[in-house]
Amino acid sequence: MLHFSRNFRHGSILGITLLVSGCTSQPTAVSDARASVRVAPAASACIDAIAGDDAMHHSQLDADAIRVVNWNMQKGGHPDWADDLDTLHDETDILILQEASPDLDAWNRLAPTHHRSFAQGFQGFGRNTGVMTLSAAAPVAECDLVAREPWLRTRKAMLVTEYGLAGTESTLLVINIHGVNFSLGMRELKRQIEAAEHIIAAHNGPVLFSGDFNTWRAGRTTLIHETVSGLGLEALEYDADYRKRFLGWPLDHIYVRGLDAVTATTHDVDSSDHNPMLVEFRLAPDARVKLAHQ
Repeated sequence: MLHFSRNFRHGSILGITLLVSGCTSQPTAVSDARASVRVAPAASACIDAIAGDDAMHHSQLDADAIRVVNWNMQKGGHPDWADDLDTLHDETDILILQEASPDLDAWNRLAPTHHRSFAQGFQGFGRNTGVMTLSAAAPVAECDLVAREPWLRTRKAMLVTEYGLAGTESTLLVINIHGVNFSLGMRELKRQIEAAEHIIAAHNGPVLFSGDFNTWRAGRTTLIHETVSGLGLEALEYDADYRKRFLGWPLDHIYVRGLDAVTATTHDVDSSDHNPMLVEFRLAPDARVKLAHQ
């Protein structure tokens, strides 16, 4: 399932829903320098959705200070989750959340002016949850792709958003992922990551690839590492690393291209089984393209 929309000038939205199956349909080719790469229709449609609109006609992020929080908030089930997030996200530009619910009243207090982008994941216990990206600037475009857990058949979502960066011709591509988890092999996770790979490869600007990747063993970690390395993305290092681990392997990651980390840390909390990651970025000098009139 893929849904994508583009925010046009004056705030109107074009939304299109394509009833295609994740990355399992017959592939098509991306019509650019990578035309030899075979891309599934869902990823190809997402590439089309994020390509080409003029970001100058949208609200933009400050290219010199992009403050980010990444957190799997465990469905907001703990009574203290909102207080913890309120403490952490002061003046945050992008909140990248997994197991988040748009139905929670706390968002009106925590991020009343942030744009909310949401991709549906697990449904149950009277609550819709999935991946949610909240942003100080409305996205130029957004799309979502949904995978399925092979055993449980529950949804695992990936949300793609694109933002203008003030004073540049660049746009920031943000991918928020909750990785397929309950499988002995890696076929479903690989398909999910391949969809992200094609979308990132088609974007010429800076990239932030973040989320709960469920990298709980060596093979999964290697798959992610080799994919992002091939795309020119780098993993962040944290001055305090409290990321959730399973069998010694961290599950949550932030990978970037074209961004310099000014600060990067994590916080130990009791309100989720994962700990939040806090980073401040600035656009790297070699990724900055000044507008012609500046």
